[in-house]
Amino acid sequence: MCGIVGYCSPERPLDPDLLDRMRDALAHRGPDGAGSRLWTAAGAPAASGHPGEMALAHRRLSIIDLTESGAQPMANEDGSLWITFNGEIYNFADHRAALQQAGHVFRSHCDTETILHLFEQHGITGALERMNGMFAFALLDPARRRCVLARDRLGKKPLYYVRKPGGLLVFASEIKALVAGGFVDRSLLDPVGLDQFWTLGYTCGERTVFEDVRQLPAGCYAEWDNGNFTVKRYWDARFSPDPADRPLDPLVDEFSALLDDAVRIRLVAGGIDSTLICAAARAIHPELCAYTVAFDGDAHDESGHAARVAEYLGLRHRVLKVNAGLRDSFARVARQFDTPFGDVSAIPTWHLCRQARKHVTVALTGDAGDELFGGYDDYRTGLSIWGTPAQRALFRSPEGLRARLSGLRNRLRGPSRGFVMWARQFGQNHKRSFYSPRMMNAGLLPKALEDRLEWGRTCPSADALAIMQDIDLHSYLVDDILVKVDRMSMAASLECRTPLLDYRIVEFAARLPFSAKFDEQGRGKRILRRLLARKVPEALWDRPKQGFTPPWQDWLDHEAREDLRARWTGVMPRAWFLPSGGEALLARREGSFPLLTWNVFSAVEFFDSLRGGG
Repeated sequence: MCGIVGYCSPERPLDPDLLDRMRDALAHRGPDGAGSRLWTAAGAPAASGHPGEMALAHRRLSIIDLTESGAQPMANEDGSLWITFNGEIYNFADHRAALQQAGHVFRSHCDTETILHLFEQHGITGALERMNGMFAFALLDPARRRCVLARDRLGKKPLYYVRKPGGLLVFASEIKALVAGGFVDRSLLDPVGLDQFWTLGYTCGERTVFEDVRQLPAGCYAEWDNGNFTVKRYWDARFSPDPADRPLDPLVDEFSALLDDAVRIRLVAGGIDSTLICAAARAIHPELCAYTVAFDGDAHDESGHAARVAEYLGLRHRVLKVNAGLRDSFARVARQFDTPFGDVSAIPTWHLCRQARKHVTVALTGDAGDELFGGYDDYRTGLSIWGTPAQRALFRSPEGLRARLSGLRNRLRGPSRGFVMWARQFGQNHKRSFYSPRMMNAGLLPKALEDRLEWGRTCPSADALAIMQDIDLHSYLVDDILVKVDRMSMAASLECRTPLLDYRIVEFAARLPFSAKFDEQGRGKRILRRLLARKVPEALWDRPKQGFTPPWQDWLDHEAREDLRARWTGVMPRAWFLPSGGEALLARREGSFPLLTWNVFSAVEFFDSLRGGG
């Protein structure tokens, strides 16, 4: 894993010291090395210490090729094409021999060089179609004044960019590098992006909270041609279940083969937090170690369960205890995202990554099982409203009058709009307690939800489960879960690989019938359960889902809560928010509401940073 930076302008030169400042803002993503290159408007290398109109820079975390031959920016054989790359191409060795036979000369053993030659041989779409991995990269052809940006199919690796008048393009792995270069006016906020944060807990798709900053969408590439900029999609997976209800066991066999290969190509070293991934990895690499994070006083401590699974599989197991300095980490976690980010599980994710990094540089994770195979309770609730008659009967539960009326309202909304509305963390009425009149009068809610709604509207299937999964795959997974894992792992200089997000598994899951995802008792992830039962006794894993939610409410004691109220009044801009909003937001409520105080903390830290605080 690495950090990348780039700059392209038809006429405005970039100072090399500024390029290095942007690059080094990403030092946490690549502590093992750094490099930068600049070119003149004519495409020639800029003299040492001189500015240039085109530039690439790189921070390196060495994983595959540990020698200097893997340093970046990297050139092809004749120096006409350059790349800066963040990620891993798991199948790069599969293409190396064919490329060598075609006449391409390799000078390293790293996957980065393979991308250069794939692009030369097959063009950008042909190269991307052949790559299995997680990545964001830029390919620069200085002589032709062309640059290509690309991001992996599921958006595991980030890539942000800013465009300015005159055709200027500047891009980086994280927004903080763009800020370090002075290319982001942090006083210009996007009200729709802000409203998305308060509505969903994250921003969606291309949008950020900054007017200047956009994100290249997952499964897309962009071309800069002497100032002209276009974005194109090269891959997508849409949920459309096979109409035939195929027998389960052959599907389990197919899934098992896909998972085994996905784990195999990702195994370099690492720690594992999923029972199924653990079981698959154990058969391939018996020396792996499993890691579990545990917090003092956490009633949901899963370390005992994890130890029993590891013992059965014959894996070494480490419990990573966090018992000191916990509160000191809150601000660091919040600010690592560069924008407000409303997922409190970022805290345990960061601590797990930080502790695991003391032992390994690469880890396997079990993310995406719920989104791909129907693990969320919301799916069951949605099927009780919008499913077929048989599905509604399977998931129906006793309801009072209020619940029946709510169900009727959602049924009239349909699965797309209804499911998106459920995702709201704050409704319009609640926002009145902390939004300024300017924000309330802007009519933001439809705009905030539009990016999620679009996936539901364009789902190729009318199946309710397919629509809900399609929405989650393209928004919640990409814009929340994967953002959280990338920022927290990279903050610790740890590379996290996710076998379940192998694009072949995603395409497989997208066409699975309902019967492969839910059993006769209405339990989700049926195919995962069936495969896991072949590897691990059911008693070790069949238990209620807990998620990765930390005891945030216990950590936010009375003193911390009062401090947060005061900080809200002091730092939140009154053009956007009411000074009294902190009181309303931090009031104790039933249910999951207290977890939303993390949103308050994240927002306060963000706006404090805009003021130059901390």
